[in-house]
Amino acid sequence: MAITIQLPPGIESNLRADDPHLEESLRERILIDAYTAGKIGTADIADALALPTRWDAERWLGERGVHMNYSLTDLEQDRKNLEQLLGPAKR
Repeated sequence: MAITIQLPPGIESNLRADDPHLEESLRERILIDAYTAGKIGTADIADALALPTRWDAERWLGERGVHMNYSLTDLEQDRKNLEQLLGPAKR
């Protein structure tokens, strides 16, 4: 899907002077904002950027200083899942 935005020519010129790849930069910014808002996941990022895996998407996000959407609740659930699969952790 194509999204078009209208900017006054002066603003576009100023932005493009700093970033000759303005369309791609804006596309990436939209993806990052949607990811940090929890609206899309790493698989969506990978698909949108034609990256082979979601791990590549995580790397791409990390290179741009974006942290994973991974909460303490997620960690606790992962620990429970591991205990179910592997048994209690040995200490």
